[in-house]
Parts: sequence; structure tokens; C-alpha cells
Amino acid sequence: MEELMLTATDLVKQYPVRGGDEVVHALAGVSLTVGDGETLGIVGESGCGKSTLAKLLVRLEDPTSGTVELDGVDLTALRGPALRRQRRHIQMLFQDPYSSLNPRLRVGQALGEVLAVHRLADGRQRERRVGELLEMVGLGAAFAARYPHELSGGQRQRVGIARALAVEPRVLLLDEPVSALDVSVRAEIMNLLVDLRRDLGLSYVFISHDVAMVRHISDRVAVMYLGRVVEIGDWKSVLDNPRHPYTAALCAAVPAPNPELSQPIEATVAGEVPDPAAPPAGCPFHPRCPLAQDACRRLDPALLPLPLGSGHQVACHVATEQVTGRSLAPSGS
Repeated sequence: MEELMLTATDLVKQYPVRGGDEVVHALAGVSLTVGDGETLGIVGESGCGKSTLAKLLVRLEDPTSGTVELDGVDLTALRGPALRRQRRHIQMLFQDPYSSLNPRLRVGQALGEVLAVHRLADGRQRERRVGELLEMVGLGAAFAARYPHELSGGQRQRVGIARALAVEPRVLLLDEPVSALDVSVRAEIMNLLVDLRRDLGLSYVFISHDVAMVRHISDRVAVMYLGRVVEIGDWKSVLDNPRHPYTAALCAAVPAPNPELSQPIEATVAGEVPDPAAPPAGCPFHPRCPLAQDACRRLDPALLPLPLGSGHQVACHVATEQVTGRSLAPSGS
């Protein structure tokens, strides 16, 4: 049985709307697991709750309800020094390398600060460790003397990776780690992340709106829509044989790398994402779904396993009925 490094159970996050009684339903009961050495890709369009989920997983924010366990320890129950000790084991790499570094600190000072806060090294030992971290991400010890404005976007993101690795974590949350970089640099950073995962035995939660990027690095994939996981399973099962209409639309939006193919530019899914402060009844995707039935408008589908292997689960009345041959909508409801 695979050892679980990270387990999220029924995570809910609501934000109050200023000047009113409404709340924004950023997350609506998200549950997922990440195994030891595994990469879980999380994909979905902007506003689906991916970054909110990442903040909850590393306890940058507290959930409205639900729990997060890291290697069997409930992070949501910890406070103060106990939480700081556990935070060593789960770190986050942010999307924007330009704003995630303090412009007043040299690279060596930024990395040394992490080591000092967690009391991992001091004096000459700290300086030596900073050099090791920079070498690990392909920069070299000489970069310790530079300020962030003296670095390119790719170099800044490498510093961000080194900072995350400084405390020797077991899990890294990667929130759109290459979306702010030039296309020519993205492959280099992705290859570095793959190498570090292999060499250090890390587990990743890789968050992106880019299906092709998620396919490249992930062992399993979770698809999010309006604060929920609507499909999850082995990457090949989910991305090559999607069962949820939303997943199918995301995959269809990825252009095929073949100039001889005719690929008309058209929307793969109609309409706009519903207001998270007033989500629709029933399935949250039904206002945009070409397969929506009456049950979809009335009943919220649960995330259920399908007999496809690889732990494939989907939250869709139509998909479940197609695969199992039976409707999940109770008669007369």
C-alpha cells in the first residue's frame, strides 16, 4: 500500500463579501491525497480554486472546515512553534518570481534568512549551505551576491526553488511555477523540477491551467471546477479518456503540435464560470454543459469511482450513467 504524504479531507473555504451577508464559496468540499514521491497535477481555469487550495494545504490560510494531514499529522490543529516545525516539511513555490523575492535582500541573504529562522545553519555553515542550494538549482554560488533585479525571470524562479528546498521539505506545492516565464525558459525549469523530484524523493502538488504541462509532469491529475474536484485519476486515464464534459473541453482546447492539421479557433466550452457567491443548484457545471439533463439541474453529483482502473473518479451524473448503465438520480426526486 502506497504511503500517503499529504491528505486533504472535505476542505471548505468561504470568504465573506464586504458590505453584505453573502459568502464566496472558494472551495466546496475538496478531498485528495498525494503519495510519497508522487506528483498530483491540479488543473482548471482561472477562478476554480486552485490557488486557494494551495494556500490551505500549506496553512497560509485556515480552512472554514475540513482537515489537512501531512505524513499523518493534522496541520489544521497546530499553532505556533508546533506548526512552524511541521511547515519545514511542506513548502510552496509561487507563480510570480518577480514579487516573491524581497528586492532589498541579496540572494544569499534571502536563502540565509530561511536557514536562520529554522535554525538549520549559522556562520560559515550557512554560507556553505547557500552555495550548495544555488548549485542544486543550476545557478552557482556566485549568484549569492546578486539582488533580484539583477536576475532574469528564470533565474529568480530558480532562487525560489532553492529557497523552498532550504528546509529540506518532503512536499512541494508548485502554484503555476512557469506561467510567468518566457516559453524558452519553461522547459528548463520543468526539467529541473523533474530532476529534483527524482534526486530528493519529493512529492509535488503541481497546479496549472496548462493541460499539456500537467500531462508532462504528473502521475495523477485532479480537475477542478468552481471550488470542487470534478474528476481525478491516473494522468493517462483522465487526460486520454476524460469522462467529465469539463475535462473533455479542457483537453480539446490543447492544440495538437501538427501544422498540417486544421485547427479552427473556437470555444470548447460555452458561457462563463458562475458566480462563486451564488453557485447554481445541482451540478455546478450544468449551465455550460452540452450534456446536461434534468437531474444535473437538481442534484449535486458526488465524486464516485468508475470501473476504469487507476482510481478514476468523476462527479457527473451523465458519465456515471454511461459507464455503469444506471442512473444515479433517484426516481421521483
